[in-house]
Amino acid sequence: MASRSQPDSRPVSRPFNARMVAQVCAEQGWRYADLDGGAGYLFAVEDAGRRVLSGSGAVCAYPTNPASAYSIARDKAFTHAALVAAGLPSIPTELVFLESARRHLRAPGREGEDLLARADRMNFPLFVKPNRGAHGDFAETVADRAALADYLGRVARRHDQIVVQPVIDAPEYRVLVVGGQARFQYRKAEGGLAGAADESWQAVFERLNTDLKREALSPIPHGQFVAALEHAGRRAEAISGDGAWLELPGRRNLATGGHPVDFRVEAEAEPAQLAIAATAALGLDVAGVDLFWSKGNPPRVLEVNANPSFASLEKLGQTALARQIWTDILAAALGSAG
Repeated sequence: MASRSQPDSRPVSRPFNARMVAQVCAEQGWRYADLDGGAGYLFAVEDAGRRVLSGSGAVCAYPTNPASAYSIARDKAFTHAALVAAGLPSIPTELVFLESARRHLRAPGREGEDLLARADRMNFPLFVKPNRGAHGDFAETVADRAALADYLGRVARRHDQIVVQPVIDAPEYRVLVVGGQARFQYRKAEGGLAGAADESWQAVFERLNTDLKREALSPIPHGQFVAALEHAGRRAEAISGDGAWLELPGRRNLATGGHPVDFRVEAEAEPAQLAIAATAALGLDVAGVDLFWSKGNPPRVLEVNANPSFASLEKLGQTALARQIWTDILAAALGSAG
């Protein structure tokens, strides 16, 4: 058994989950047992002979989430089907397969070439992304058939399934649900490029794509960068300048400069109610529910994330709230552990 936790002094580069859980264990007198040589991707929490596992990265961090519910929620097409079956409003989502080895196991008409064959009858632009993707990887808006064909060729090297959705012109919100309660809400602002005093927009763009590739994420397509420059009336070779910002619509994740705005601990009634219902429909205890919502119109679910990070709370100066949420999750898990 590990000794009682001391205040966490490891480098801040460790994953958010590991840092938060270690701090919570120190506060609560629980034992934090590192199982990953200090990297922070696998650890246990122990108390009074009870033990629960948790982790970061591909590990589902939340031990109160059932394995079957987590598996379903990882699949965007299955998530949509479960929400529709529960009578909840969900963004239309079509599943398309990009690999051929298992084609004989599925009904015809669901392959990438089938999608292209009927592209002339589709309502562009479309939003496309991997069915089991995360962090904005290959999440892109495609404007026409040619852009769709290019996208399919690029994404098929990394993913075997995609989903196709309409482009929704409405603000996107994240609501975190834990134990049947909405714990906070924020709006997801568009990502983009932050200017630098001595770098051109082209150099800043190339640096962002280098960083994305280092994190094994898809780069921003050059055409999207060109369109953003044109919209802003800027030139790629011009010095960007400190404090300047170039919005790159379509990716709102932290990795591409997206950031949380309009943060609220008390989530508003309409998105909170839908987020709680969507979480329950999938059988989850912890979920980050992304939804589109314009006030005066009913919200609609975009995704239900069964392994949500709330590292954004650090950016917002809400680390005390993050520790409290983790305390509640771990207390519930330990209470049901054998």
